[in-house]
Amino acid sequence: IKQMNLTKTAELVKKLVKYFFLIVGSYYLVAYVIFPGSVALFKAIFVKKIPPNTIYNQLDQLEFVKKKINNEDITYTLNTTNAKLPTGFPYTMKVYKFKPSQYSYLAGKNASAEAAVLGFGDEDLRTDLTVTVYKWRNSRTMSNLSIDINSRELYLDTDLEGKNSTFEKINLDRNELINMGAGKMSEINRFNDGLYQTGNHKLKLGYYAGKKIYETDDIGQAQVALIDFYRSIEEFPILGPDPSKGLLRMIITNYSKTPNPLNNPFIEAHYWEIDTDTKATYPIITVQEAWKMVTEGKAVITQVTPRQSNPFEPYYPVSVEKVLIDNIYLAYYETSKLQTYLQPIYVFSGKYTTRGTEGGDITLYFPAITGEWTKQ
Repeated sequence: IKQMNLTKTAELVKKLVKYFFLIVGSYYLVAYVIFPGSVALFKAIFVKKIPPNTIYNQLDQLEFVKKKINNEDITYTLNTTNAKLPTGFPYTMKVYKFKPSQYSYLAGKNASAEAAVLGFGDEDLRTDLTVTVYKWRNSRTMSNLSIDINSRELYLDTDLEGKNSTFEKINLDRNELINMGAGKMSEINRFNDGLYQTGNHKLKLGYYAGKKIYETDDIGQAQVALIDFYRSIEEFPILGPDPSKGLLRMIITNYSKTPNPLNNPFIEAHYWEIDTDTKATYPIITVQEAWKMVTEGKAVITQVTPRQSNPFEPYYPVSVEKVLIDNIYLAYYETSKLQTYLQPIYVFSGKYTTRGTEGGDITLYFPAITGEWTKQ
């Protein structure tokens, strides 16, 4: 009897294991093969494609900025969770217009007022009032400021090396730091576009070790904070030439409550407002076509961040041998120069590897609008 019970138990276990693998196998078959294919087939047959509305006619070619690397021979591999290209991309994307730059007789006066907010007075002005780019220099803090009164491009830079005794610990949380930075950008009239309110802003903390600043995750250790401000429109991010850098970015400190260049020793601002009221829609290439361009080396590498790199130091070209793409999505692209239209792009992000190194992060861009609607 005991032997019979053991036999029946063994058979029952075998059946349970069999059913388990059958259920698991069926789940993965439906989830990753049948269901995605059915959804794609359903869309192809039943979903009505809204025709594009190409009211702006042919669009300008996008000008990407290629990140310098030390080699050209690169292997690209798809490394998504299911080893397949993502689905669900739209057939068309909206195209928006940038608001044109408008000359103002008060441009020079406004620039001087913005300089005063940043701690630069008339005594620091190094150019006369007939030029289009005003320049200031604060000799005490070794800070330089330039403002283009036509494009409103603003650049403030301070040599921070060796100033470890100058900055106390910030003692503010991340949200307070971002709000403080946004407030300063508003004071110099570079944060008026409401799209920045929905952007995913990024913050990096830094502390001094010796004469240099290094990144830290410890808010209690931080002496400076680097903030990159981003916009988004609907659910799509708006990215610049380097996706790791916002077209509005600054370093903030807890130096003084009165205007002083050391409060914001670094600011870079390229600011163009977007007209969000648009009826223009353009056809875009499929993700399969975009991926083919990547594998053929026709996409543009726009960001390379080696592991253990320091965001407070400049980038130096590295070698990239293999690229593993684990995320593909649509975004919009803007540059530091005024464009006529805000256009969509495909973004491919992932990791790169190189023999003898730890590798790092990498991003590539490719235009999304079909070639027939792009000026050649």
